[in-house]
Amino acid sequence: MDVPVKAGVEETRLRILGAAREVYAERGSRGTTTREVADRAGVNEATLFRHFGTKGHLLSAMLDHFSASPALPALLDEVRAAGPIEEQLRRLGAGAIEQLKRKEDLIKVSMAEEFTNPEGSTCAWQAQAAARAALKGYMQEKVDAGELHGNPEMLARIFMSFFFAYVMARKLWTAPDVSPDQAIATMVDIFLNGARAR
Repeated sequence: MDVPVKAGVEETRLRILGAAREVYAERGSRGTTTREVADRAGVNEATLFRHFGTKGHLLSAMLDHFSASPALPALLDEVRAAGPIEEQLRRLGAGAIEQLKRKEDLIKVSMAEEFTNPEGSTCAWQAQAAARAALKGYMQEKVDAGELHGNPEMLARIFMSFFFAYVMARKLWTAPDVSPDQAIATMVDIFLNGARAR
């Protein structure tokens, strides 16, 4: 009979985390109250505090829960056989955009929290750090093969920066005559013009 109780506890915890993500995305950290999160989750505030202790711990748990499982490392395995480096990088760029869009709300919360709750805000960057580490390995392979030149860590950071800016600063990129595919192709072309081995 312990299983239903544990399942109920975990279900409640997940409902609170889901509600926290929704409310933080709508209102930001300062505008979010534990009462509103509890109401949205269908629990009382005491239950929320029993699970998470403080608003800061709730935020950290929410960021940690929803920021896990980076997709880019898995995508790297697929794109290695995708043909020329231009095509590989275009696929990586499209995958990075998809991943960033899925977690855009978490990234915004993390960016807002960076000064007020530095330890909590690091959770949302874990998936990006894992993606960057995997991308660094890919860039190292390309440098070793003579296809790219430069520091693999910097190449990975610069490549990811293009797509981070594309998602997080969309107003700068929004143009009615430029499709996402055209933007990706342009970013890959710019990257390769600076990084391709000569």
